Amino acid sequence: MKNTMTLIIGGVNMSEFTERENYSVKKIWKTENSFTNYDGNEITQRSGWNYHLKASFENIPDEIMKELTAALDSDSIIVTFTDPHSSEENGCTTESFLRGNSTGGSVSCELDDGLRWELGIDLDSQFHAVPADGL
Repeated sequence: MKNTMTLIIGGVNMSEFTERENYSVKKIWKTENSFTNYDGNEITQRSGWNYHLKASFENIPDEIMKELTAALDSDSIIVTFTDPHSSEENGCTTESFLRGNSTGGSVSCELDDGLRWELGIDLDSQFHAVPADGL
């Protein structure tokens, strides 16, 4: 079966370690004030949006975990991810995300070739302001 999900965090390909049932991508709109238009319809002005990405990983080899932790410790993290909002043929989006609240994870097992890790991330992308003309 072909792996169709993509998640690359700071150049570290985490696609094969991502728990599909715990992966989510949301586009969150920041709204300003709402008002009722002359025709009775409520109008909400949107000032911009950002992505919220949440994922869990399992069985991450020690070396990849070290690379991932280093990437997540950056102030700005470039992430390529499977996105239902994407207009790209591959269904992916690349965005700059902000450093999360924590890094690191827990050891799930110790094998002859090293440790295996579990980790969850919860990241927000940079804010995208809507132009003043709304386009």
